[in-house]
Amino acid sequence: MKDIDVLKLSGKELYAYFTRDNSDYSNVISLLPYAVMDDESKVYELLERSVRENKKFYAHYPAFPKLNKGIDISKMEEIGGITDGALYLG
Repeated sequence: MKDIDVLKLSGKELYAYFTRDNSDYSNVISLLPYAVMDDESKVYELLERSVRENKKFYAHYPAFPKLNKGIDISKMEEIGGITDGALYLG
């Protein structure tokens, strides 16, 4: 399989690329529309920025410490709320 240069993909293509399987990260990316209240252009803009800045999205659930896997959100940017938590970029 040919390697894909994600820096050349549009936001819409990035969304399709990152949600193409059932991985943990795919599930986090699928929360992005909820975190930005279904603002499609914001979803694509944030995905492009995350790739450009080599950052990842993280779902943080304060009431469920085991799900947070030791993620330190103190230096991350909060993107928006999701059910039982928030989505961060860092």
